[in-house]
Amino acid sequence: MKFEFIIGALLLTICIAALALSGCTTTEEEGGPLTIIVTIAPQVEMVEAVGGDLIDVTLMVPAGEDPHTYAPTPSQMIDVAEADVYFTVGSGVEFELSHLQDMRGTNPKMEVISCSEGITLLDNDEEYEEEPGHEGHNHGPKDPHIWLSPTNAKQMVETICKGLVREDPDNQATYEANRDAYLAKLDTLISDIHTKLDPHKDKHFLVYHPAWAYFAHEFKIEQLAIEAGGKEPGPAGVAALIDQAKEENITVIFVSAQFPTEDANTIASEIGGEVVMVDPLASNYIENLRSVATEMKKGLA
Repeated sequence: MKFEFIIGALLLTICIAALALSGCTTTEEEGGPLTIIVTIAPQVEMVEAVGGDLIDVTLMVPAGEDPHTYAPTPSQMIDVAEADVYFTVGSGVEFELSHLQDMRGTNPKMEVISCSEGITLLDNDEEYEEEPGHEGHNHGPKDPHIWLSPTNAKQMVETICKGLVREDPDNQATYEANRDAYLAKLDTLISDIHTKLDPHKDKHFLVYHPAWAYFAHEFKIEQLAIEAGGKEPGPAGVAALIDQAKEENITVIFVSAQFPTEDANTIASEIGGEVVMVDPLASNYIENLRSVATEMKKGLA
């Protein structure tokens, strides 16, 4: 792995040097679209909704990959080297904690804008102090999954719009009109989710990975997580979750493709329930959250 990393770094250095020697300029300087970097797929929809044809977007953590463990490829780092703006999530996503400094070093002229500006971070319910020798992941003392609250998404879109206007003021009117249209869609989404979930306030839903605290906080429901601090529960933890699920008549366990499902399947079989896939990193952000709300309504009923 170390050898592969060194080879990748050498290839990246050669490619960047070649770009510099060829006299290449950014697309902005050439009058083309702004080149934008984002970390996770939900940001792609937000940035493209505001930027439209005036931007090109590169996604750093591809669909199905885990932001806790993914590392950028040499070709992605070449995209970073040519980018105008990087819209980070900014809330403590592990990919950014691990790699943002290197990406800044690759392109010191790239503007880095945190999409968490103006958003209050929730405390992390996980036990985030990592035990010696433990090789799992943790999020730190604050929960990074800010985008899973659609109200937070509205603030992220405002930040994105301001960043694009600052970089490209000639197209301010277009960016702001696009922003307003997307914010209206988010308002409709929020209303739709309230209609589905308001009858179930204060009820619990069961998830494998505790990604849904911001969603739960906004819509006044409570998540119970199988995993904590990047660790699967022991037998006593599984037994306690089974007892609570039976007591509260919880029959659905929500899992995502980025994490294993063995414990979820075990608990589901014990409570006579089912495992349902929900993706916190889906690219079709609005439709995904609408679908998640529909599934959670079933699980909360």
